[in-house]
Amino acid sequence: MMRATLCATLLSALLSSSCSKSIRSDLKPKEYNAQETSGKDLPNLSLSGSNAAPSQHLVYVFKNDAILKMHKIKITNTAKTEYFSVLNYHGGYAGLQDTPDKNTPTPYTLIASLWDLNTSAANYAFYSYKAPTTVTSRFGGEGDGQKTVNPYGWELNTWYNVVLRSWKENGKIYIANFIHNEATGKWFHTSTIGRQVESGFLGAGNGAFLENWVGDNPLWDGRFHRKAFFKDCWNLGVDNVWEKSTSRYFSANANDAGRNGYFDRAFNAGYDATENAHFMEHGGSVTPDVAFGTGRKLDLPEQTNQGATPMLMALSSSNESARYQNSKVIVSWAISDTGAPQLSYKIELLDPKGAILANKELIRPEKRADTLNNTLATGNYNVRLTITDIFNKQSNAKTIRVMK
Repeated sequence: MMRATLCATLLSALLSSSCSKSIRSDLKPKEYNAQETSGKDLPNLSLSGSNAAPSQHLVYVFKNDAILKMHKIKITNTAKTEYFSVLNYHGGYAGLQDTPDKNTPTPYTLIASLWDLNTSAANYAFYSYKAPTTVTSRFGGEGDGQKTVNPYGWELNTWYNVVLRSWKENGKIYIANFIHNEATGKWFHTSTIGRQVESGFLGAGNGAFLENWVGDNPLWDGRFHRKAFFKDCWNLGVDNVWEKSTSRYFSANANDAGRNGYFDRAFNAGYDATENAHFMEHGGSVTPDVAFGTGRKLDLPEQTNQGATPMLMALSSSNESARYQNSKVIVSWAISDTGAPQLSYKIELLDPKGAILANKELIRPEKRADTLNNTLATGNYNVRLTITDIFNKQSNAKTIRVMK
């Protein structure tokens, strides 16, 4: 990606926001997929040199730092070498990608990346969890850091809610990356990435962007129309208060050293009342709305009917069990993937009179079992399990009989 040009616009609003390469290695041509085209495509146009669709940004301004960010996206038009970033925050980003890399099971991948705090001092970003299908690796070339890529298989014309949840522990900040398919109702936790703690969490601002990262291949360049809708952008502050953006604007990168070529003004953005969402599009025969005049920047209105707080689903747990074996109490449970994702859990061991003998509390979105080391005398013991979701909502505690 063009870090110098792509990040310049966002930096003023997002302070330390950044963007990095996601998949760059082993790019191979892929046969043109006619199902990805639209009436705004220009596949037969004869061009030479770099002709990328202009990189463009949708910037949301918030008042306060956030421990959680979320934003919804629906992609209606895509083409190869396109990155639809949904959350660009202090130090990293997350979004959806259409890659020509034939080594991936699907071209429609899910990306989450974090820059090193200080590469030269070996202060690297890292991952602490990855889903079984998620691939992790270092990235470099435009700054260095940790990336995670999942063959998620997102679909056109489907709303997805991308959520980042952060916390600090033992001198490090951790960022868990989630996505919710609003058609199926299923949540997916692709990875947790982190780095050494600095002041703040995810930052105040948020940015989304569209980037056609390769523009000199006739199968990948700006001939093809890309479009996405965005809505329900939220911050959850460190004070546990939900916050909407105070202002929003769009900007399109200028013709950086001729990168955009023929498609320098093939960009557009605005607000769509039918979708109740903002949109960005570029490439093909797209032209700017008259509101742009001769410029490349446009202030955008507030989303209608966003509400004072987001509508959230409840966490749902099941299959809770506790068993005693070899002076250990082993506790396990399950979390429904159609309810809010887990953030943390607390397990308490209760003696026959209900007094607390031992307890453990951890922030681990991926864990579904833990152990308490205790030697138990004869009697009836229970475990009390309390789970907190990524939105800081605590479940009703469940009491589980310890089986011996």
